[in-house]
Amino acid sequence: MVDFNRVRLAMVAAVNTTPNKTAAAVFFSPVRDLAFALNVPSNSSQDLYFSIQMPVSVSWGAIGLGSDTMAGSLMLMIYASSSGENVTLSPRISDGHSEPVYSPDIEVEALPGTGLVNGSTLVYNGRCSNCRSWSNGRVDVESKAQHMLYATGEVGEIDTDDVEYSLRMHYNYGTFTMDMVNATGPGGVPTIEASLESESIGTLLETSVFQYKHKWAMLHAIVMVFCFAGIYPFGILILRLGNWVRWHAINQTIALFLVFIGFGLGIKISGVYNRSKNFNTAHQVIGILVLVFVIIQFALGFMHHRVYKKTQQTTKMAPIHVWLGRLAIILGVANGFTGFTLAGSPENNYVLMGIALFVFPVIVLVLVTKRLLQKKYGKNKEGSSEGGGYDLEPWRRPGATEAYTVTATTVEYNGPSGGMPAAGSYPPKPDMGPQQNTREIV
Repeated sequence: MVDFNRVRLAMVAAVNTTPNKTAAAVFFSPVRDLAFALNVPSNSSQDLYFSIQMPVSVSWGAIGLGSDTMAGSLMLMIYASSSGENVTLSPRISDGHSEPVYSPDIEVEALPGTGLVNGSTLVYNGRCSNCRSWSNGRVDVESKAQHMLYATGEVGEIDTDDVEYSLRMHYNYGTFTMDMVNATGPGGVPTIEASLESESIGTLLETSVFQYKHKWAMLHAIVMVFCFAGIYPFGILILRLGNWVRWHAINQTIALFLVFIGFGLGIKISGVYNRSKNFNTAHQVIGILVLVFVIIQFALGFMHHRVYKKTQQTTKMAPIHVWLGRLAIILGVANGFTGFTLAGSPENNYVLMGIALFVFPVIVLVLVTKRLLQKKYGKNKEGSSEGGGYDLEPWRRPGATEAYTVTATTVEYNGPSGGMPAAGSYPPKPDMGPQQNTREIV
């Protein structure tokens, strides 16, 4: 969280203390994590002079010209350069509530005073030669209440010269109006007054939102981690420990339903950020593949169960269902790491790693313990353990070797030659193993 008192002090320590001789309208964000001043030259030029300032602790800041909505705004975004000693300005245009796209057509020149000031504040002084109108908007330099917006990112460092760098969503944002007439006068870089008591000049705050979190992204992560590191692994235990086929089916249905919800949220989020709009990142490709796997796996399990109920025999669909499910779980969890990295939240990878290192060893330990206890106490009775027709190697179960061994029997016949032996003379039918009276085994 931003220490707003430190932010205010940093801003005050950095700005110019020379009396303002240039006409300007000045805006301070409510928590003083961003300051903006604009000058409209009174001559016939199309220039706009401006100054944007923010504490170095804030990852990025932006002023939107021309509108109080992202659609139609020209966004002047700043963040620290790769050296950390200068400022990168990225003029961007947005067509809606999504990350603005860099516009190379906007011509901005950095002027003296731009850079890191006093080691605490990033300052960009600039002159834009074509910022009065752009592809989908304009600034009315004669308006006494021109709508604009502001936004800042979370605490952190970006440090890049890339003007197309993909940013995380805003943390604080809001809208304000600016008196463009008040900002009109002799052209030049406007000065921002250096005082804690400094107030906005010729601007009026309209709305403000603090500590905004992208809830859709958070929900997407929670749902998917819950499915692949929680519900699906629990479904394995349901089947392997208690042979509860019905509850396993319910578990699979709930998991598939939640995966669809998580996938839909992922699509919604992808359209917000430039880095994911084209659906070509590793996280998105793997995510689509995992979705296909869980759909096929669910369908195979359903069809296998229906056939098994009629024939009491396992099917060729069973091994595919089992192994495709295992692969989907592994890929689903692994894809969580690529997702947090894509979202710019790599610190959450440690949380996911902790969950995975707890859940999966516990499942393995439980299943191995069950197997050892069955061997020790001989409780793996015919048809009472792993069921559902998914037991792909029934001959490997304890005690199954004897059941599959057929002893050769010699039949003695003392009756007349050429006759048939009496019915009671036939040897007893050999035990053909656990497949005689099988249950649906998983």
